[in-house]
Amino acid sequence: MPRKAPSQVRIGLPTPTPRPHERGVVPRVSSGTLAAIARIEHRRFSRGDTYRSLRHWHRTVYQRGPWIIYPARDDDLSCCDWVGFCRGSLETVCLLLPPRARRELRAVITPLDERFLARTLHDPYAARDLPWWLQRLTY
Repeated sequence: MPRKAPSQVRIGLPTPTPRPHERGVVPRVSSGTLAAIARIEHRRFSRGDTYRSLRHWHRTVYQRGPWIIYPARDDDLSCCDWVGFCRGSLETVCLLLPPRARRELRAVITPLDERFLARTLHDPYAARDLPWWLQRLTY
């Protein structure tokens, strides 16, 4: 009996559906930093949380509209907001990374932070003990 080629055998197998953004790659960081992020995500977060948080932070900072932006709070959870959660999780990852990987990730986050500070207004009624990204005005 003749043997089928592996490519012919694979034709009949079902193809797995790709899961979008299951594990995105953080741009402009080394493979060592990606490995350190993966280790932290394995212990403390879900797979790809750092990428998703960075992507959301980038979208918030570069959103269209007027120059001054007011990041919206999450309507479902009145106690917290998505922007604060994303930036907070990025900060947590930065604190847990080794020094070299932390520098690389902060180099990616810092330009976004500077743009966020330039495009938002300080909330004079915000509590002083909150992180700086939660001391900005929202609507």
